[in-house]
Amino acid sequence: MSMQAARTATCEPARSRLDTALLATLVVALVLLALKCAWACDDAYITFRVVDNLVEGHGPRWNTAERVQAYTNPLWMLLVSVPYALTREPYFTSIALSLALTAATGLLLALRAARDVAGAALALCVLAGSKAFVDFSTSGLENPLLHFALLGALSAAFSEEPDRRRSLRLALWSSAVALTRLDALALLAPVLAAHLWRERSRRALAAVALGFLPLVAWELFSLVYYGSLIPNSAVSKLSSGLPSSELATQGLAYLADSLALDPLTLCAIAAAIAVAVWKRELAHLAVALGILLHLAYVARVGGDFMSGRFLTAPLLAAAWILATARLDVRAAGALALAALALVSLTPRSPLRAPIDYAQGRRSPEFIAPTGIADERGYWHAVAGLFSANRTTDGKLHVTKGHPLAKSLRENGPKVSLAEGIGYLGYWSGPEIFLVDPMGLSDALLARLPIYSGGTFVEPEKNAANASRGWRVGHYYRKLPAGYLESLSDPARKLDDPRLQSLREELDLITRAPLFAPGRLAAIARLAL
Repeated sequence: MSMQAARTATCEPARSRLDTALLATLVVALVLLALKCAWACDDAYITFRVVDNLVEGHGPRWNTAERVQAYTNPLWMLLVSVPYALTREPYFTSIALSLALTAATGLLLALRAARDVAGAALALCVLAGSKAFVDFSTSGLENPLLHFALLGALSAAFSEEPDRRRSLRLALWSSAVALTRLDALALLAPVLAAHLWRERSRRALAAVALGFLPLVAWELFSLVYYGSLIPNSAVSKLSSGLPSSELATQGLAYLADSLALDPLTLCAIAAAIAVAVWKRELAHLAVALGILLHLAYVARVGGDFMSGRFLTAPLLAAAWILATARLDVRAAGALALAALALVSLTPRSPLRAPIDYAQGRRSPEFIAPTGIADERGYWHAVAGLFSANRTTDGKLHVTKGHPLAKSLRENGPKVSLAEGIGYLGYWSGPEIFLVDPMGLSDALLARLPIYSGGTFVEPEKNAANASRGWRVGHYYRKLPAGYLESLSDPARKLDDPRLQSLREELDLITRAPLFAPGRLAAIARLAL
């Protein structure tokens, strides 16, 4: 062996150890940043109330008196239920589970998906610098599970395993993505199409069909149990009746808000799409097309009121492109330095933001004139892991209770109108029937036109939304005359006979036994 060959052989193990140490450090940094920013938002407790009811034997319901799917994340709901059955508390349980999933995502990206160390390091730097990704790596929402399942699907789609096994794994992971959040399938639609076109065999098609059976099984369960193929909360938001042009304008405002508050996220997505076009590999182009479809969907539905929430999954897909594109080391290094510079200039980035994130600012100060909120800032005082005591003026403590919920449990009424159904819903317990004026948990209200006047507009939060009468994701309905009374007294009918007829149809679907006479026919009528 020559002297040069001997030196090369000696350097390889050392280089491998250094590479492993670098990637391990970046994964640990990602998890520590997520820990620094850990919290659990009000919306997460909508799912947690369902988790509590399920574990306590009431079934996967929000109000125990009726079968209405108020959550959009069935796989996350079921996953949280497992440790919750032991801990009986959602706050620390969801944070621990979310951090574990974030660590698993980082490791899978670095050690299995990435084609080289430079790409893996770049991808991890992008994720760690993204405010949206780090904020929603906890929060109690389904994002960490969605990230892990999406990365599993992308890794399976372009692995080197035998055809049938690869097709089955891709479909199983895609089912997991859809069961975590159904609309995230837009990200994977081009990937699935590219895979089937590349394989072009009946065996691959059969394997994909087999892999989607978990999703089919859930949809059948949802149709029979809840009477609907889609969550009630989705019915409420998608049937707002707002003009498409208004929603699209709001959707573009959602993207603009992210660019201003968290510029790295959209810049990294744009860079990854550019890399995909430059490399011209089928895998990268399919993923890039999925990202564009997802962004178009987000804009079409008006985005969300939580800044960045709907951008973490496309960012993860963009990180996959960067990790697998085999970029030149200098190019990868330049992109990583650009990302670091951008993060350093962003006041609310995970690296720069103080551990006391709110710093005494009132919650409404975190809502922009567009109605889009820095949701972690909005809830930090009461729900941040490193908030001083996770309480504001003694009114709410997410790990100890909610004063209004305590009053409802002790003094009633047993049927109550509730604005903000997350924390309040969870702490009220199963005996209190809460009516959500936004219709997220109410089958009748979800199907009514939105109410854009009066007390449901919050002018003190932002004048722009008060003037137009609605805020994205907050589509209030006016309660029909006699509705609350009818929930307390079944003999009381609604004043409007048409609404009473719809109410009776929905009661048959959501309250009658699963196979009561006429129930399946009522489900079919509602679906059609």
